[in-house]
Formats: sequence, structure tokens, C-alpha cells
Amino acid sequence: MTMDDHVKAALVLCVASIMVLGGTIAFVLLNDREYSLSTDGSLARFASYGELEQFVDQTRSDDDYSQYALDESAARSPALLDGSSSYSTTNVQVVGVDEADIVKTDGEMIYAVSDNTVTVIAAHPAEDMEKVATINKTDILGFENDDARLCVSGMYVWSGKLIVVSNVYEYLEIDGLLDYWLLSQRVNLQRSLVSVFDVTMPSSPQLEFTIGISGWHLTSRMIDGVVYLVAQWGVYEVSGDITIPQVWVEDSRETLRIDQVYYDGETQGTDAFVNLMAIDASNGEHKELSVMTGFASTVYMSQDSLYLTYQKWVGTILWIDGEVGAEDEDSTRTTIHKVAVDGLSMEPVATGNVKGWLLDQFSMDEKDGLLRVATTTSWASLENNVYVLGPDMSLMGSLEGLAPTERIYASRFIGDTLYLVTFRQIDPLFVIDLKDPTSPVVVGELKIPGFSSYLHQVGEGLLLGIGSQDGRVKLSLFDVSDPTAPTEMDNYVLDSYSRTEATWDHKAVLYDPVRSMLVIPIYSYNYTVDYSYSSSAWVFNVSGETGLTLWGKISHDADDYNNVRRSLYIDDTLYTVADTTIVASSLTDLSELGTLTYITHDYDEWYGILRG
Repeated sequence: MTMDDHVKAALVLCVASIMVLGGTIAFVLLNDREYSLSTDGSLARFASYGELEQFVDQTRSDDDYSQYALDESAARSPALLDGSSSYSTTNVQVVGVDEADIVKTDGEMIYAVSDNTVTVIAAHPAEDMEKVATINKTDILGFENDDARLCVSGMYVWSGKLIVVSNVYEYLEIDGLLDYWLLSQRVNLQRSLVSVFDVTMPSSPQLEFTIGISGWHLTSRMIDGVVYLVAQWGVYEVSGDITIPQVWVEDSRETLRIDQVYYDGETQGTDAFVNLMAIDASNGEHKELSVMTGFASTVYMSQDSLYLTYQKWVGTILWIDGEVGAEDEDSTRTTIHKVAVDGLSMEPVATGNVKGWLLDQFSMDEKDGLLRVATTTSWASLENNVYVLGPDMSLMGSLEGLAPTERIYASRFIGDTLYLVTFRQIDPLFVIDLKDPTSPVVVGELKIPGFSSYLHQVGEGLLLGIGSQDGRVKLSLFDVSDPTAPTEMDNYVLDSYSRTEATWDHKAVLYDPVRSMLVIPIYSYNYTVDYSYSSSAWVFNVSGETGLTLWGKISHDADDYNNVRRSLYIDDTLYTVADTTIVASSLTDLSELGTLTYITHDYDEWYGILRG
């Protein structure tokens, strides 16, 4: 078995470990000390390694696999109205809170991730786009390491710097024995890494520093040049000792102090360290903390707080007549830990619980210090709830029992209103008034065919839904100016089987309110005679006057390894980015201005992309 085969096998174990969460007890007693939340409801810290070890012994899941974890046909041209210089940025949930993505631009250069390599492309002039630099594994690590495998998760661009976030997989041999199945004989050095490059001279990116923390990258955010990294690290033992997360600077590492490790005393299974790191991209200063809990899932961040969530099961899950059922109808809970952030400062300040589970980061939103949450409850009898939690994460208000037998497919909080899509056979859009946080109330409802998986405000009183109907991509334009009587004022349904990355990754959506322009990648399939497949960027005009109008399509040479993934604009040029190519098009008439193959791949029938 080769090194790569061993690593692949270990990664399979990683995925399996994430899937297994269990346990039953809410509180534990160690040395006559009750391990629960502190008196103010926040997370508590360990006083010693021995205390941590005892806590793990008594709270680890019964089925503990965590020790093996690694976690518009005739549309008008949407030209700039004022002729000013501009460029698009990543579609994010919270203004001022940037999110890492596989394509970024600073208005001059385009940075694209493909095959775990970052390519720097000079975007101007569009007719002469060119690749000016390539950043590879060794560049990102900062040193040669043939044993490490690296996977780029995304990037940020800030103040002349390119910030690359990646996962690094590496193992350390113990006592001369390298056994990929007996993990006690080796040390897992997996970490999430932040590499900061000076790109003031784009043709020669200069690595300034690399900093990371143990665990696989769950997510990250950036506020004013400070990157907040969230990573998960399984609780496992080497030679009888629990492995404490480590901080990496370049190729050296240092173990977290015990007083940097917090714990959830009400955890049902201590399966993971959820590691947080704040890194100042301007100088490399950093701070970190860790929370011992179950594996985290959804993460939401506002300007002031980062929220970590994980699920707990209160009742007993049963099989009833061949289907999953629950002895306790309220069997699923989500615990939410609130971490106050200010620059490099991070402090767990409160914890709350709600019924049910979250769909994604758009299931949460903070306004005026209050956290609003949308959940789907129970495995046996689905229904949907909305909760409002105070600054101390105590329950202020709730709305329960929405759309029985259905589950949430999309949610979007806009001001004091929540737009919620549930689905089973038809698509109900709920308009929920949150002005009184103690009493959320449904004020409007609309039922239409299909469903929306992503919602986006596209003007005053207008809401765009991107989803599916009968296996085809569907766009819906909702008029919500009267919240008591929402209507679908227009829709566009593709005429072939299709899907779009925009339904599962909001960063694939480009919407420009100045041009009233929407661009999304669409993958189409045709099974009528011979199978055919196409990947292209579809450009729509979105208007309250004319509705949804297809303006045009921008196609790339499509195959299974060159799907259109993102789109952006710089001034009056639209750039669509696929896995290997970029096409530049005029925003006057969508005519092609230039094309560039920025990376090539070698393919192998059995192993896929090898490297180009």
C-alpha cells in the first residue's frame, strides 16, 4: 500500500468519525466538582491537564470513533450608470464580514484556486489576460515537505495581501513504526493553515508568514484584516495521552496551554476540540482558544460575535415500521456558543439551546445584539421553529410548529423580517415579522410549485429565490412589498435538466444592484437522444418593472473538469471563471473580449486529475 493509499484510508476514517455523534448524559461530576456551564452561562476553562483527561473519560461518546478523527431574450444592457471604476466582491452574508472563496479580485488581478494551486491573472486589458504567477504547495507551506498533502479551502484579498486558507495532512512516525490502522503508533499533524503573501508585485508573490492550528478547516471569516479561523480536531490518544491541539508557526509547533481550553459541561459526547484562531494579516500576531464539545456544524459570524453550533439528542431515536422515529418528539437540540470578538480578542461569553437543527449559516442572524434562529425539529415528525435569543443567549421569543411534515430549504433574515422556505411537495414562502422579538409572527404566506434553496434581496420589496422545479433550475422573483400578501411576480424555469452551484454555495452568486444584473453558473443535462452536458454562466436582468429576463449565456469549453464556478466584474468587463479557463465579456453586449486557459490538468482514467 502506497503513502497516498494510506492517507486516503485515514481520510475515510475521518469522514466516518464526523458522522458518529452520540451519548446521553447532560452533567458529570469529577472530583466533587460539577462540570456544567459557569454561573453566567458561558463556557468554563480547565484548570489542569488531569481535569481535562477526567472530563474526556466521563463524557466521551459511547460509540467513540472520534479518537480516529483527522473533521434579461431582449434585456437591456446592464451597463454602469455613472461610469465609475468598480469591481465586484464575494457575495457574503454579513456586510463587513468577508468570507473565503476560490476566486477573488482586487480590481486589477484575479486570483483563482484550481487543483490546490493559486493562479494570479492580470485582468487588464481583457483582450490580453495573462497568467503572471503560480502559488503552489511549497509556496503555501513555506518549506519543502514531501510527506504533507495540502488542500486549498479559499482565499482573501486585503490591502496588498493575498491570504490563503488551506488544510494540511501530515503524519509523524513513532518508534520507527508507521501503521495507518493502529493510530496509537503515529501522530496526526493535520492543521488548518493561513498563509499571507505580499502581492504588491503580483508577478512575484512573497510569503510573509504561515500560521495554523490543529484540525481540519471548518470555516473562516475576515474583519478589517483579522482572519478568524475555525478548525475541528478529534479527541484521540497517542500512547495513552490525549493529544492537545497545537499552534503552528512556519514548520514549528507549540501545544495550547490548558487555560486556553474551554469546555461545555452539558456536552453529551466530548468528541472534538473546536479550535479558534484570530490572525492579524498585517503582522502575524495571533491568539487562539479551544472548546471541548461535540463536533461543530454551522458557524455564523456578525461584526461583534462568532457563533459555534453543534447538535445534541435528548430523546431516543428508534426505528418504527422501517422508518426513523423518536421516543421523545423533541429529540434534537442545537447548542449555540457565543464568542465575543474584537480584533485579536476572542472570549466565550454565553451559551444557549434551541429545539431542532440548523440548515446552514443563513439559519442564524444577529440584530441589535439579538440572535434570531430558524430550525427544523425532530426526525420522526418534522416541523419548523423560529427563536429569538437575548445577548446572554436566553430565550426571548419563539414561533413553533410551522409547516408540519416539511423542512426548511432556505431562510433569509432581512432587517426585522425573516423569509422562510419550507418544502415537501410545494414551496411555501413564509414572511415572519420579528419587530417584537418576544413574539415572532407569520404575517404572510405563498405556495408555489418547486422550491428555493437560496434567497437574496434584489431591491426594495423584491426577493429573489434560486432553486429547483422538476429537476430544473428555477428562479423566482417575489414581490414582498406587502408582507401580508407576498406574490411570485415572475419566474424563469430552465427547459432542461439542470442544477446550479448557487443553490448550495451563495458565493457562486453575482448580483449587481447598479446594473440590476444576476450571474450564476448553470450545469445542463440532455438525455433525449444522446447524453450531452454543458456548463455556462447565465446572465439575467432582474427588475421590478420587467421581471426576470435572460440577457445571455457565456459558455466555456465544458467537460467534467472545467465547470464554470464563479463570475465577477471589473469596470465594464464581466469575467466568468471555470476550473481551467477564464472568459472576459463586454458588459455592453456580452461579446467575448478574451479567453485564457490559466491551468491545465493531466487526467488518469482511474485516479482523476494528477496535476498539470
